[in-house]
Amino acid sequence: MEANRVRPFQKYSSEVYTYQVENMLEIRFGQSKGFHSSYKITLQETENEDRAKTWTIDKTEDIPLLSENNFMEILHELEKSSYPVKIKVDEKGVFLKATDHQKYIESWKQKTEAIHEKYGNCELFRDQYLTALENEELFYKNKYKEPFWNLVLFAPSYIDNGGENPESVVWHIKGIGNLQCTGIIRAEQRDYGFDSFFISAVNIPDTIKEEINKKYLRQAGQYKAELTIQMQYLSRKKQYTEKKAAFILSDGDETVYWETCSIT
Repeated sequence: MEANRVRPFQKYSSEVYTYQVENMLEIRFGQSKGFHSSYKITLQETENEDRAKTWTIDKTEDIPLLSENNFMEILHELEKSSYPVKIKVDEKGVFLKATDHQKYIESWKQKTEAIHEKYGNCELFRDQYLTALENEELFYKNKYKEPFWNLVLFAPSYIDNGGENPESVVWHIKGIGNLQCTGIIRAEQRDYGFDSFFISAVNIPDTIKEEINKKYLRQAGQYKAELTIQMQYLSRKKQYTEKKAAFILSDGDETVYWETCSIT
């Protein structure tokens, strides 16, 4: 039996496509409530003759539950002010360059200039965010690592041979950094296409451990991360239409960080 290689979104034209993504995000820190939000992502995509695409991304958010972590609340406000964004990507969705970046910086400054009225200790975080924003290439690569992008951009190409195949994804831990999650992926055929399942369990490297201990005031010796992703692929649309992910960080005895994300 010949194996199938799957790669969603293989259409090339000069037309404009608009995608609406409903996203649910929940983040917890140990026993505290953490952070919860739901929002819609509008992605307007223009495909060019050279197969590159222009993405205009906007984010419309419901009122989130307040976080018990002040750092997360400030970061959330700074990120919320960074939309909409306009970028150019290749046919697989890999970042190429930003558009009108200086104009974008000035807009963000105006949106966040009064944030100190809500958070008295936010100027340091705002200055750090602005420094990152001014590094155009690095900022947009990091922008891709917001929690919903972890799931939006995960569209693996793998051999559907009825077995388990190696796969990996770089998962961004909000406010902490990137973690390489290696694991296995498998598919189950359905009338509409197939369901796929990705599972990863890795130890956290020292660089990430230090950031967790510093920002969340912990002193664990070792952290472990478990990531599961479930996806539904529709053959007639040639794309994944539903995705759900759960990322759990623990120190062996206690769950330190718990992130769930879904696209429906």
